[in-house]
Amino acid sequence: MTRSDTTQPSNGAEETAQPTHYVLGGAHVGTAIAERLRDRGHRVAVIDESYESQDVPGVTGDPTAVDVLSESGVTSDSTVIVATRSDRRNLLIAQLVRARFDGPRVIVFVHDPERRSLFTDAGHESFCVTTTLSDAVGEVV
Repeated sequence: MTRSDTTQPSNGAEETAQPTHYVLGGAHVGTAIAERLRDRGHRVAVIDESYESQDVPGVTGDPTAVDVLSESGVTSDSTVIVATRSDRRNLLIAQLVRARFDGPRVIVFVHDPERRSLFTDAGHESFCVTTTLSDAVGEVV
C-alpha cells in the first residue's frame, strides 16, 4: 500500500487533515469525482489498485482489503463512494464497508440498471451510471 497524504489547498498552504470522503476504485472516473469533491471544499482521498495522482491524496491499494481501508482512515463518520467498474465488486465493497465500519454513508455506482434495486434493498444509496450517462447524452442530442 502506498499513500499520498498531503493536499494542496487553493491558498498554496499544505494541509494534512484526515479525509472524510473516500472514493474506492474507479480509476480516472474515481479521480475525477475526488477532484470535483475537493474543488467543492471536501477532504477526500482515493483508494484504488492503480491510483496515481499528484492532485488528490490517495492510496494505491485494494479497496476490498479491510486493513487498507482502516489504514486509509475510513471510519463510521466517513462518506464512501464505491466506483469500480464491476457491479458485483461494488456491492461486495459496499457491504464490507457497512459491516466493518459500522454505518458510514455509502454511495455505490451501479452499471446495470436492472441491478439497482439489489443495491437499494441492501440499504445503500445507489447511483446508476448507465442511466445518468444516457440521460445526459439524450439531453444534449
